[in-house]
Amino acid sequence: GTKQIKIGALQNSTMSFEPDWATPGSTAANTTQSTGIPATNPGGINGPSSGRNGKGSGSCLLGLLSIINIGIAVLMGALGVIVFLSTLPFNVNISRSFLSIYMLLFATLLFLYELMWWTALPKVNRAIRLNFGFMYGIRGKGLYLIFVAFLCMGLGTDNSHLVEILTWSTGISHLVVGALHLFVSCMKPELTMQYQAPTAGLTQDGQPTI
Repeated sequence: GTKQIKIGALQNSTMSFEPDWATPGSTAANTTQSTGIPATNPGGINGPSSGRNGKGSGSCLLGLLSIINIGIAVLMGALGVIVFLSTLPFNVNISRSFLSIYMLLFATLLFLYELMWWTALPKVNRAIRLNFGFMYGIRGKGLYLIFVAFLCMGLGTDNSHLVEILTWSTGISHLVVGALHLFVSCMKPELTMQYQAPTAGLTQDGQPTI
């Protein structure tokens, strides 16, 4: 009996260092109502209290990062649309046309993921988790943003001064925000532990349901 108690205590202490989002079936994940809102807010973002205040300044920072990501996703989507329209018909510049389509896809991916942090979208979560699992951590998302930043800046110069300003603004903003994600993951590991990725539509072991 004493040996079993010691083993149980050791398991509990080991599990305490594992992020809650890594085990979507845990109590913390359930109390978030399958979103990324910290577990101390049972009502979620649409509930009685705001999830951004769930765990003090750390929760506020994670919420702020999510809002910033939504903003730069919209910025990149707008750039993709403008560049795509400027290349019509396609024979004007095929490479820029395809690049603008990729930008629209990447912007949509980032926007949908961050939207799931605030509200449950089970079907979307299953699809993204299955194909873009790297988005479910602060470090992986930071690397993704940096990759997209160079993609945006790869558009180069443009005849339109407005498009050129938007191109560099989008690229630099993604680069800065991506570097901020990496800084947070390295210098603030407690926030990485606190971060809870969306779990709606996933099984108890964090895998997409089929």
